Amino acid sequence: MNVSEAIAQILKKENIDWISCFPNNPLIEDLSKIGIRPIMFRHERGAMMAADGYSRTSDREKIGIFSMQSQAGAENSMGGVSQAYADNIPVLILPGAPPLNQISVRPNFNATANYKSIVKNAECITQPDQVIDVMRRAFHSIRNGRPGPVVVEIPADISASE
Repeated sequence: MNVSEAIAQILKKENIDWISCFPNNPLIEDLSKIGIRPIMFRHERGAMMAADGYSRTSDREKIGIFSMQSQAGAENSMGGVSQAYADNIPVLILPGAPPLNQISVRPNFNATANYKSIVKNAECITQPDQVIDVMRRAFHSIRNGRPGPVVVEIPADISASE
């Protein structure tokens, strides 16, 4: 099982039944294979707002999940993420990322570093064996303390790793 499939299984065990997404993230396909419905949007901000709205309307009992591509996809959603942070809305954000050896190379966008000031917690999975611990911390952070968005960045090379 690769990292993307492991994350899909974790989300299934957390009773996630749908995610808002913007194309080109391998997680989307792995989620649909196990019965989690991906709902595609035309823009990242709209997808982020859908996840935010889901968390708001479920009285924060259910958590909105948002997955998008790396680079511009992660950048385009920052407005929606900062709104969720300002309003204390719990949302799990799962951006793709370039391979680990390229994350901090310009002009690549490092979502973990850039989101830190507008999310409750931001982590990047840097090794395949970290996936369970990182996802556990993400859900713990979402469910405890002041509500807010949480980011788990998934580099392309790690996503496909076993």
